[in-house]
Amino acid sequence: MVNLKIVADDLGLAKPINDGILELLKNGRINGASLMANGEAFEDAVESARSLPKANIGVHFVLVEGKSLIGMKLPKNHKLFFLKYILGMINKKDIKSELEAQVNKIISAGIRPVFINSHQHLHLLPGIMDMVIKIAKENNITYIRLVDEPVHGHGKIFRKLQLVFLKFLSSLARKKIDNAGLVYNNKFIGFINAGNLSLEDINLTRSMEKGIIELGCHPGYENEELKKKYGWGSAYNWKKELEMLK
Repeated sequence: MVNLKIVADDLGLAKPINDGILELLKNGRINGASLMANGEAFEDAVESARSLPKANIGVHFVLVEGKSLIGMKLPKNHKLFFLKYILGMINKKDIKSELEAQVNKIISAGIRPVFINSHQHLHLLPGIMDMVIKIAKENNITYIRLVDEPVHGHGKIFRKLQLVFLKFLSSLARKKIDNAGLVYNNKFIGFINAGNLSLEDINLTRSMEKGIIELGCHPGYENEELKKKYGWGSAYNWKKELEMLK
């Protein structure tokens, strides 16, 4: 049978996002939410999550477009991060320390994370995945997101090329996660149309093989200030996804 998990990302990013995600969690419309330890509304998210003790909360690791908890300089976007990473211009020890600081902050706030994913899916990169698996095992976190989405839809050629790359990285990570005795999703929906999911994306899950299917989404309330503040915000329609999931 298909086990569909609907997971909202970016909990902790901003209060309007928190309000939308927590509303969906409270009403049982989603299965879980991933929390940004370095989000500006982290404390608000934690306080709200405490009112829902049975909610599945995970770690949303952030290595770009955010503020480091250990003081390292995080690249402005994932393309710059990738370039610097493959050229050895980012200290891997700093990355490991940052990831540990983020998960420790969440646990210290009284939240026991049950899964891991990341902003821009950077946890899938070789080397970083090894760190993530180690952190997961040390903290009894059993589930790590993979991005194995069918290439679908029209246009967005570059986005589809990115998806092919993420599918390749996920295939490499799958063996490592298996060897570690951890769990991952068999398929994923939510990369091609990130921030603008439609019923067409949800309907894709109906034709998938048995296993864990994860639908990654970005619901929330929004305003113009929020869209301008975050580089990807202008392309995201948080409210549309919120209304659809309701």
